[in-house]
Amino acid sequence: MKCVFNRTCGIVLTAMLALAGCFSESTQAEAVNQTQTTKPSNPAPAPAPVQAQAPAMDFREGVHYTTIVPAIPTQVPQGKVEVVEMFWYGCPHCYSLEPTIQRYLQTKPENVVFQQVPATLSPRWAYHAKLFYVGKMLDPTGDKHVHTKIFEALQKQRRQINSDDAMIRFFGEQGFAPEQVTKALQSMEMQAMLARSDEVGKGSKADSVPVIIVNGKYMTSPSKVGSEETLLQVINYLTKR
Repeated sequence: MKCVFNRTCGIVLTAMLALAGCFSESTQAEAVNQTQTTKPSNPAPAPAPVQAQAPAMDFREGVHYTTIVPAIPTQVPQGKVEVVEMFWYGCPHCYSLEPTIQRYLQTKPENVVFQQVPATLSPRWAYHAKLFYVGKMLDPTGDKHVHTKIFEALQKQRRQINSDDAMIRFFGEQGFAPEQVTKALQSMEMQAMLARSDEVGKGSKADSVPVIIVNGKYMTSPSKVGSEETLLQVINYLTKR
């Protein structure tokens, strides 16, 4: 089951959107309207069986990935390939994907530059983007595992970090002073990072997370390919392209 934009992850709507990830509010509203206005005369057909994992050379556009037109500008040196994960801290599917992402980072090709970009599909998601970027500025090397701790705070502890005061309290628990958090929030670097999030979100036209974008040209996701293991194969396939 997937989580939709609001807090009621587990409502009947999720069964209709299963496996796809966490959706934006507009996508959820559209699905709700369809269920309220459409009254099928016949029972819905049984879902098709899940297809077996595709061979590495049998990945097809429109099935396992889509092409982004126009391509999103990348932020990597010439000769490098940018792989972006677009995510949201409130999405349980993004959280469950973390071990797979860490495994990918240990085996990715040397020419790949991996980046995580928080989605900004709503004001709440946009605030969590600030949360991610403050953590990135305060813990640039990742030694304090702030990114993981934020995920755990929201997903395991069910904390609400949706205001500056709540953010300051959280980072205070990680050993950072309020002034450090405020400075990061008000920095030009923050504005540039948020602009990048908007650029990736609008350019990809993604309405759910998690998704993976390869070199600004191709987009795939665990739901599209059927499994996290296949996802890694598709990423490597697209990287070689």
